Amino acid sequence: MTEENTFRPPRRRGLIFQIGAALAFFSAGGLTFWLAMDQEIGLYFIGLLFISMVFLAPVPLIVYRAIALGRATYELEREGLRLRWGLRAEDIPLNTIEWVRPASELGFHLNQPRFSWPGALLGFSSVAELGLVEFIAAEPDTLLLIATPTRIFAISPAQPKVFMKAFQRTSEMGSLSPMPAFSSQPAAFMRNVWRDRIARLPILVSLIATILLLAGTVIIIPSRNQISIGFTPTGSPLPPVSPERLLLLPILAAISVAISLSVGLFYYRHLEQRMAAYLILAGAGTTPVLLLISLLFLR
Repeated sequence: MTEENTFRPPRRRGLIFQIGAALAFFSAGGLTFWLAMDQEIGLYFIGLLFISMVFLAPVPLIVYRAIALGRATYELEREGLRLRWGLRAEDIPLNTIEWVRPASELGFHLNQPRFSWPGALLGFSSVAELGLVEFIAAEPDTLLLIATPTRIFAISPAQPKVFMKAFQRTSEMGSLSPMPAFSSQPAAFMRNVWRDRIARLPILVSLIATILLLAGTVIIIPSRNQISIGFTPTGSPLPPVSPERLLLLPILAAISVAISLSVGLFYYRHLEQRMAAYLILAGAGTTPVLLLISLLFLR
């Protein structure tokens, strides 16, 4: 595949928006969590903790979409078109593409999928004039529609006119051996991971250990006025602090598990890297298990 036939979506605006949004949500979540740690257990404490979780919850999705945008490509070959966007992959044989045209030439409004934002126009939208449209795009200004017998795809190469000229040249040459049709959805990928017992077991262990760690800290906090959560280099306990600080343990464990599972699933996509993925997934539960054991030594 030559660089001339590899097209990318416009990324600048989407990356700025998504990185900024991730930092804003993470900062707001961290601030409210820090404020919660300074409160005694009660409704105010629970409220701040809940608000913190609400702010932090969308951060993984935003980060995933930002990474997917940075790696997204539309690869035009003589045999067909390959769409790559994060865990979403679609191979369209050239002889199944019925037409390609800019969305701006439509005589009607094209509804965008729900939960879309700059840099992430992803998902399905039902349009009365066209039927089902799947968006694998970043910006509405450069949208191109690609019609196939089963559905219409909306993509957004940064240079739509150059893409259309390249597609016209490729169509005129014809396809000697059309590529096999292929489709991979994130949901289907997760189902495949879940069916793999070697991958499923460490994921379950990590999640269960994190939940048990949270339950253990919630049980311990009301029973202590102060607590020491570490040791000096000489082995003596650190000065005692408020027991609410124990909630840092499940938070740290959850962050560690999320990072390990994300990296493990990234490598799991490729068969030749499957062993590395298993090792990373197996290590995901190390942090919550060790922190769970550490609860037994609190003073």
